[in-house]
Amino acid sequence: MSAVRSIADHLFAPLRVQSTDIADLFGVWNHSSQLRRQRRVVLKSRTRLMAALFALLVPLWILPDLLLLDTDHWLPLAGLRVASAVVFMGLAWSRDPGCGRLEALLRVGLLLAVPTVFHLLAAPLLADLDTGGPRGVLLQVYELLPFVVVAGLAVFPLTVLETLLYALPIFFAYLFGAHAGGEFRVAENVGTLWLLLLVTGAAMVSSLSQLQYMIALVRRASADTLTGALNRAAGEETLELLFGMAVARGEPLALMFIDLDRFKSINDNWGHEAGDTVLRAMAGQVRTALRRGDVLVRWGGEEFLVVLADSDVPGARLVIERLRALGLGERPDGTPLTASIGLAERLADRVADWPELIELADRRMYMAKQGGRDRAVLPGQTIVR
Repeated sequence: MSAVRSIADHLFAPLRVQSTDIADLFGVWNHSSQLRRQRRVVLKSRTRLMAALFALLVPLWILPDLLLLDTDHWLPLAGLRVASAVVFMGLAWSRDPGCGRLEALLRVGLLLAVPTVFHLLAAPLLADLDTGGPRGVLLQVYELLPFVVVAGLAVFPLTVLETLLYALPIFFAYLFGAHAGGEFRVAENVGTLWLLLLVTGAAMVSSLSQLQYMIALVRRASADTLTGALNRAAGEETLELLFGMAVARGEPLALMFIDLDRFKSINDNWGHEAGDTVLRAMAGQVRTALRRGDVLVRWGGEEFLVVLADSDVPGARLVIERLRALGLGERPDGTPLTASIGLAERLADRVADWPELIELADRRMYMAKQGGRDRAVLPGQTIVR
């Protein structure tokens, strides 16, 4: 029994997800910028690989058509195959250094659409042929095309919604092909439909397993292991993305630079383990005060950034006041942990880029230090104590 359980644990380990990952597996709305970038690279590379493979293999099937079909049938099919190969070649050898996420998904859709359309156009051409002998085997191969296409979904790290959206046209193509030869008989096709559904489910499991693995890798690479906040590299990338989006939409973007007061004395007097405990607790307190879309970054040591998307100065001030009211935790001796905070905002400060936003927030944080610590300096040198 233990052996069976061990095998089951090994087989289904990729399917075990945390509750926080479920939304990421269903759709892209909560994906981080790092995950979006990594998935875009994988979708692009695998689309090109599959397209190159199909561009070589699809025209080769003209020879069996030529041997088993008459001219009225193999010639139009050959034309469809050549046209398909041309599209596949375009996908495989196109230069797209700036390919975005949406374009990457559209390329996957085009890769799947070519054989789907081929099936739709080929089904009426083959509907009047008899199914006996070698020709019958050839027709069965054509009938299996939707299965091949839907199985191809397993190659890509797709969400549940993306898999369903890609699979739906393939199901319609199969129903059309089954109806092309005459009246659609449910009793004869329900088993095949069920099999197609099972293949779709297996492909979805494979896609979700890849996506979950990618989520885990990106999270491990982008997270600070001590506090769970983004590390500096991931924080810079996220801030660059959010700043660009704010500029494009004409929206505000606020940045808090937080430096813990007299943190060195904690390490000196109580040791680094006590300092680590304080940092973990502090990060948890900050996350409690933030909104869902806000981003916490460990900038280095006891320095943290908080990126407040679509927040102007009054909105950011509310976050600071909420954080100060909630508290940052305690020092090892039980006294409150305090911090000096500098705030900068894209529109109010008229900054041109995100490094300038960080520099300005950093400068105001030092003003808070020099002014007595345990306070925040806002644009206009407004002080929150």
